[in-house]
Amino acid sequence: MSPTSPRPYRNQQIKNASSKSLSVKPKDMTRHDKIEGERKEHLKRWITFMRRNPVRLIESYFGIHLHPFEILMIWMLQKCNLSYIVASRAASKTWILAVWALTLCTLYPGIKVVVCGKTLKQGGLVLSEKLTSLRDNYPNVAREIYSITYNANNYQAIFHNGSTIKIVPSSDSSRGNRANFILVEESRLIPKEILDSVIKPFLEIRNPPFKDKLEYRNDPLLKEEGAIAFITSAWFKSEYWYEMTKSCIMRVVNGDESTGFLAFDYLITLHHNIKSETMLKNEMADMDATSVQHEYLNVPSGSSGKSYFKSTLFNRNIKKAFYPQKSDTYTKKNPYEIKKTEGEIRFITCDIATRANKVNDLSINGAIRCLPLLGKGYNRQLLYAESFKGTNTLVQAKRIKELFEDFEADYLVLDMMNAGIAIYDALSQVTVCDERGIEFPAFTVVGPQFQFIDEKVRQELQQRTLGLGAKQVIFPISATQSLNNQIAVAFRSSLQKKLWNFLISDGEAEEYLLKSNKEMINNPDDSEIFAYFMNPYIQTGLLIGECINLDMTLVNGLIKLVEKSGTYKDRYSAISYANWIISHFDKDLLQENDNSDDFTELMKMMQVV
Repeated sequence: MSPTSPRPYRNQQIKNASSKSLSVKPKDMTRHDKIEGERKEHLKRWITFMRRNPVRLIESYFGIHLHPFEILMIWMLQKCNLSYIVASRAASKTWILAVWALTLCTLYPGIKVVVCGKTLKQGGLVLSEKLTSLRDNYPNVAREIYSITYNANNYQAIFHNGSTIKIVPSSDSSRGNRANFILVEESRLIPKEILDSVIKPFLEIRNPPFKDKLEYRNDPLLKEEGAIAFITSAWFKSEYWYEMTKSCIMRVVNGDESTGFLAFDYLITLHHNIKSETMLKNEMADMDATSVQHEYLNVPSGSSGKSYFKSTLFNRNIKKAFYPQKSDTYTKKNPYEIKKTEGEIRFITCDIATRANKVNDLSINGAIRCLPLLGKGYNRQLLYAESFKGTNTLVQAKRIKELFEDFEADYLVLDMMNAGIAIYDALSQVTVCDERGIEFPAFTVVGPQFQFIDEKVRQELQQRTLGLGAKQVIFPISATQSLNNQIAVAFRSSLQKKLWNFLISDGEAEEYLLKSNKEMINNPDDSEIFAYFMNPYIQTGLLIGECINLDMTLVNGLIKLVEKSGTYKDRYSAISYANWIISHFDKDLLQENDNSDDFTELMKMMQVV
């Protein structure tokens, strides 16, 4: 029993004597000062054996079966003070964390194990799902655990021998914790500044009471170093985790026996029947190539020598995303609105697809804020994006108008190639929205004041417009080889000038939303709500993945960007089209800010000097 728990009444003790649960059945306990002679030496030998061979404890005492690759992970976690494991989805990462934490707490009384996750809930899966399952399925695991607590504020397991497993989030609020062993779950999601300033300082040496005795106090063989293990899936090479991984590998190569590195891809899950080939094919079917590389192939992605965009160009620092209204909770005022500022311009941008079964073709809608910057142009902020397999033109046109109204947009950038002209025709008439009980006005091409739009194209589209008094908001894009070259150059130039800001990564977003979004706070287990609010952040990551996987070739002296096999470029197209239009607004803004009188006066002053 835990030293802090009350001694049960005699009748309860008798009742528990017939229990099948070893965690409540009374045990015959012998005080340590009564254990003498051969029996004491026998116990010491067994404890030493199990500490040196923890896999034997896991399989023989707990009864938990381990695959060979899991045995290898346990061996490295036992041997090394610094461990780094990069593994694909379903490669037992979180489960191994639970098994190893359980093993440590059983073998070393009073040890403090801390598991750090991006969020408390994410890290808490080690307890709420994995360790709880182990306790419920293995009697000898249950007899070691006094309690497991998991709620909104506390995730902790307490053992009868005084050991603890505590879950902490990767935030400043975790400061002050102490640990003898730290397990960092999905370490690529943990901000480096939090890792260095908050998490690593947790470590301290375990000092059991016997070390206070004079004969053991300075024995170097009894010193137990604090240890830390990082477990993650692959990610972009531009992030700090990749440098840590390379550093860890170099330490292993150079003979540092206190450091270990392991990596596993999806084939390990096939070999041991954790996943089937059919299951994996279904999971990968709708994933982009970058996500498949990260989650299954265990390959870090970075721009190749031919890549036109580098991942470092994409500045991800926006926390608050925009959301369109849900169809079942429509109100006249969007509850997710973001108020406009003075001089701000807003765009909805669309890349169109209509064939749902066509490979590498998605319809993309994006929402972009443009905020004027003195002497620079407009700061672009991509606040929302959505993707779907192509549907009929009327449905897509209605969706575009819903976004346009909810975002309070000023202009619409529309891909006119292939099905784009049919979408234009649908947009050019009044659209009835039965779900909202309203009508959307007709849209048409912008007026002649935008001289960079070909006049013949403008007149043709004006004549195709079906609705009277249509709003002049559409910027048409009919991409040619020459125009694609200009669009690519303009997009990279704006990225290099740091005119773009993007939403934070989905890992950071989850933590942010669980603290600030009332719907997610009140419905933490609702997958539909979670998917709805996480979508813009996930789409942003997919956009960046698309961009860095575009290889550049030269055709007749013009840049052509080609996607790799199995990847998309639709998100890139939608956003880069809008950027090309915004770049013309930049020129107008810069001309407005150019005060020629001030310049003339300055020249006169210089002549006087």
